[in-house]
Amino acid sequence: MTDVDSGSRTAEPGPQAYPSGAGLDDPGVVRAWARGATAALRRERAAIDRVNVFPVADADTGTNLYLTLREGDRAVAAAPADATGPRLLAMLARAALLGARGNSGVILSEWLRGLAVAARRGGTTADLLTRAAASARSAVAEPAEGTILSAADAAGAAARAAGPDAGPLPVVTAAAAAARASARASRDELDVLRTAGVLDAGALGLVLVLDALVVAAAGATAGAAAGAATGAAGAGGPAAADPAAGGVSVVRGSMDAVTLDQLLDAGALPSAPDPAATADGEAEPHGAGSGALELMFVLTGPAGEQADTVAAGLRGALAEVGDSVVVVGGDAGTGTAVWQAHVHTDHLDRALAIAAGAARAGTLAQVHVRHLAAAGQHEWGVVAATSAPGLAGELARAGAVVLLTGGVGATVEALVADDVERAAASTGARRVLLLGAPEVTAGPGAHLDVDELITVPSATDVHAVVALAALGTLLPVGLPDQAGDPVDAHAAVADALAGLTVHATSAAAAVGVLEGAAGPETTVVTVLLDAGVPADLPDRLAAALTGRAPDAELVVLATGRAGDGVQLGAEAAAPEPEAGA
Repeated sequence: MTDVDSGSRTAEPGPQAYPSGAGLDDPGVVRAWARGATAALRRERAAIDRVNVFPVADADTGTNLYLTLREGDRAVAAAPADATGPRLLAMLARAALLGARGNSGVILSEWLRGLAVAARRGGTTADLLTRAAASARSAVAEPAEGTILSAADAAGAAARAAGPDAGPLPVVTAAAAAARASARASRDELDVLRTAGVLDAGALGLVLVLDALVVAAAGATAGAAAGAATGAAGAGGPAAADPAAGGVSVVRGSMDAVTLDQLLDAGALPSAPDPAATADGEAEPHGAGSGALELMFVLTGPAGEQADTVAAGLRGALAEVGDSVVVVGGDAGTGTAVWQAHVHTDHLDRALAIAAGAARAGTLAQVHVRHLAAAGQHEWGVVAATSAPGLAGELARAGAVVLLTGGVGATVEALVADDVERAAASTGARRVLLLGAPEVTAGPGAHLDVDELITVPSATDVHAVVALAALGTLLPVGLPDQAGDPVDAHAAVADALAGLTVHATSAAAAVGVLEGAAGPETTVVTVLLDAGVPADLPDRLAAALTGRAPDAELVVLATGRAGDGVQLGAEAAAPEPEAGA
């Protein structure tokens, strides 16, 4: 059996000897790494977002990487003080998997899971980085070179090349340098990066994560060396060793901040051109050639031998209805298995059916739908929760991040505050309106990544549809109005909902209900139809509305829910103020 180096073995004496406890078996290193990497991604998220052009130019890779690792950092921070390094890695990976956002975040969570699996088996630092790279690559249905996967591969190869006698610090230092070189080369490996003149955003993020690992390992090494030197000096030995060992500088006892400036020979990142523009300057629809909706979900099911085939099956099935497919996770060793799935698709109904089929013996959670064109930083965002899968795409195209709470033919776990908070952060907005979602308050334990969360009373799906219709073109950008005044999305929604009356009824009674609800003052009637209503009901409703309010608009949307239920919302114009009032 091959000798296992868990990071606690000291190398042979000589100039490359490093104290034990500087590897990922050291809980102090894992805790410091999680903190440092999260801080680096938080600091650089906007810079990474700006150069995000692959696989879709949705300007959110930095944000997604940060939100993903932030979940892991929280889990590590809350871990018992006596947790071991491998145990902390497992907690880091599981929390990152459950909180992963976007294509890049899901890949990063699987890279972390690979580290944790190898650590549980007692691998060397090189083993951990090699397994992490292999896990990340295997999770992607169609891996591309010049991406985060290439950077991970380069890091693993460099770690192995450092040699079996190298301590953790030189191994992770070599790995980080190799990932940095891979990120620099990404522009020459991927045509879309070459055209945009940028480096791969995911690779840049992984370099920050690895650089933070170097910082954490060097800190542990310097601390151990200083402790040993203090003891030796007290006994008449030599003075303390240079704390900058390993080529990573120490400033006042703490490591230099990890920034993207370390990546480039010539300073700042270039700015990406508009990715939606063609060579002749004509704009193309966002997402041309790829799915326009992003679907993510967490699947929990029984552990066992069959769990190993779930990810592969999901990956293959989702690849038939979309692209940018990533499925990560597996048997967690706790009696259950957990997976996170990601796909860009134009066939949301088929993708949701695949998710429901995979959840026959388990549950779904965090079923998250977003329109890729709605990504980016802006003033206002919307999170809408609904149990109507047929509405999810409509609400997402209107600018909302949608949380599906049911209606997909499988058990969907109830939303919790963390789910809503993650969705709010995913909007990329400073202020977020919550429609049909649990209220999230900024209490002492809250970790909000937005300035303000506003819960809008919305008892039905009609409220969400009308609210988003009222915002119109204000989302997702939230620019000032034509007069140059700041837009108040909350006020616009409140005004629209103030004139809304909603009725829940059946298909058989819907025409009569509409006739009673509509009148001369009615401007818009929104009707949501469950899957079991008669095919001619929309025509009968249109005829009834014409008889009651000839100038009113009828909006009919399918909920995708089983049954013959109908939700009907009538909007009335505000009365004209009386003369002289």
